[in-house]
Parts: sequence; structure tokens; C-alpha cells
Amino acid sequence: MSANNSGIVLTCQAVFAANAPVATVISATLQTSPTVAAVTELQVPLTENWIATDMYILAAAGAGTPTAIDPQISLDKNRGRQLVETVPLSAMLITNNTRPRFSPQPIGFEGGSIIRSFATSTVVNGGAASTATYYIAISIV
Repeated sequence: MSANNSGIVLTCQAVFAANAPVATVISATLQTSPTVAAVTELQVPLTENWIATDMYILAAAGAGTPTAIDPQISLDKNRGRQLVETVPLSAMLITNNTRPRFSPQPIGFEGGSIIRSFATSTVVNGGAASTATYYIAISIV
């Protein structure tokens, strides 16, 4: 199998309610393009295989604004099999030279697979809703 040198970056968001306690689990929205609506489940096109190669935040605010809820992120496949759970998002800043890998190895999704992502808060949220925004790099083969 050879790569066709294409890929996408999924924009993912999890919105935590005001005063949400530690360990609140939120189903994140996933968006393939700014022109496509965000969804809580993505199905890989039948003619493609997707490989998740990286996960990161672009700024410290990605871990949550206005409160840094610093969630851990998990990915699951086909509505059940959890494939990975990351360290808290604050460690995933793209400019961090010591940023840990999001997974020991890239994660594959065959054509037809369903991808979901969940965010689990690691701190109590403040008095306003907070949004964590993170990105997942996908290689399409």
C-alpha cells in the first residue's frame, strides 16, 4: 500500500459546562473542513484508509478557555474500542519541543470505520462554559 501524499487535519472541540467537575466526559465534535459541519462521529470513506499521526493544540488556550480544563483525549473506533488516551492537552502544545507522542504508534482506521473522540476534564471548570480545541493530523492512504 502506498501513500498518495494527501491528508487532512481534523479540528476537534469539546465544550464543558460551567462548574463541570473533574472527570466529566464530553463527546467532542470533529470537523474535516471549515466548510463542513462538525459532527460527533466521522465515517472514513470506503475508498480510503486513514492514519492518525499526531494530535496537538496550537496555543495554551487549546487546553480550555476561559478555564484551562486540561482534558485528556481519547479516540475510539466503531463505537466501542478505545484506541488511545492522551496525557492532558496542556502537554500537547505544538511548539513544545518535549511534547509527548499522542500514541505509541500511528492509529489506523480502515474504510468504513467510525471515529469518535472524547475529552475527560482533569480540573474543575469555572463559572462559565469552557471549550478545548485540539487537532488530529490524518494521513490518507
